Amino acid sequence: MKSKRRSVRNGSILTSIVCVVMALVLLIGYKGLNWGKSTPPPTSTNAPTNHAANNESEPIFTQEVLEFPNSDLNNGPVLIPLHTTLAQLNIDSGDETVNTVVPPIPEMTFALSQEMKNQVEATLVYRPDIGGGYVILAPAGWLATAVVGANGSYGVTFQDPNNPEQNMNYSDTAWSCTGCAITSIGAYFPDKAEWADAMGFTIYNPLKFSERHILGAAGAEARTVRYTLSADSNGYQDEGSAYYDEGEWGYLFRSIKIHLSQITQQQEVVETLMKFFTDNHGPLFIADPNREKSD
Repeated sequence: MKSKRRSVRNGSILTSIVCVVMALVLLIGYKGLNWGKSTPPPTSTNAPTNHAANNESEPIFTQEVLEFPNSDLNNGPVLIPLHTTLAQLNIDSGDETVNTVVPPIPEMTFALSQEMKNQVEATLVYRPDIGGGYVILAPAGWLATAVVGANGSYGVTFQDPNNPEQNMNYSDTAWSCTGCAITSIGAYFPDKAEWADAMGFTIYNPLKFSERHILGAAGAEARTVRYTLSADSNGYQDEGSAYYDEGEWGYLFRSIKIHLSQITQQQEVVETLMKFFTDNHGPLFIADPNREKSD
């Protein structure tokens, strides 16, 4: 009888030990997998510097101001804040090279008036997939969010934090979406609407321009438009510029559009932003210094 009791007691002890060991294995495994701890997404910021500088996978931004020539030649240069925004990549495959060395920004040749010093700011949109990016001007204080699409098209949106209804958007088809480019060309250049229709992209809802003019009769200027759309029922109005090109890769379309409630009170700011775009036929592109420059 004692032997039987001893056997039962030993079996209970053995079962308890096995349970404890299993519990420890599960606990260690749980902690080892680090459940519940998410990996932070890539930083996108409109601050003067990228505070993730200690993370080697993130590019380091250090330049905080950008110097422009003064449109009044009798005065010194105009210094405006330079912000940095890391473009978010939405790319299908995961084997793209990510660069972390930010290219130097060349000397600016675009002239600014002294009045624009506190009204506009520059943003470097850095694309880690190509090691380069582009510089674009926006209203002071507006926040940027930049993306690169899976098909290669890209852009940046600026939003007024004090009035989110006000925004500015730059987009570029990057020779990737042929249908998008042809449709946009037909819409913003009405004389190309029949051509777009013949290509299979009919413009069913033509834009309602209140003002519109082509910058020139030949070359890139003939493919660049400056326009104003009719105000909506809430009094907000769109002003913008667009540029297109065609080549061996197909068709390219770039556009910038600002949505404001009181255009007339900010007309000089709007004209400055638009002229920076039209002078460059887009933003100012910054190539990776370690690669052959390409557009």
